[in-house]
Amino acid sequence: MKKTVTAMMIMSLLSISAYGYSKEERVKDMQAMETAMAKIQKGILYNDQKMVVEGVDNLKKASANVEVAPEGFMDYSAVYAKQQSKNILKYADKIKSSIEENRKHSANSNYTEVLGECISCHNKIRKWK
Repeated sequence: MKKTVTAMMIMSLLSISAYGYSKEERVKDMQAMETAMAKIQKGILYNDQKMVVEGVDNLKKASANVEVAPEGFMDYSAVYAKQQSKNILKYADKIKSSIEENRKHSANSNYTEVLGECISCHNKIRKWK
């Protein structure tokens, strides 16, 4: 009996640790996304196309790193999280194309859309009010 319980506990711990995306990694990725957003905003304000493009590239890179935890490890819908990530990438591409076409207001509008996606996800996942 003790062996069975011990084996089940070990299996549970291994299954939890088998999922390789830790809270620390998630925090690091979220901080990278925040830094990228700040760079995009600064680039738009300073009329610096290169800075905006670098920020977009950094945002896309950080967004691609974010993983969705398996259903048992989260209190939100994996489908929702994946959709938010997809929307962020879509709007990031629009920021880049807008700034390259010298359409700063459009780039700013798409920046606001990305920020909205971030806030929506944080509202649901972090239970912000």
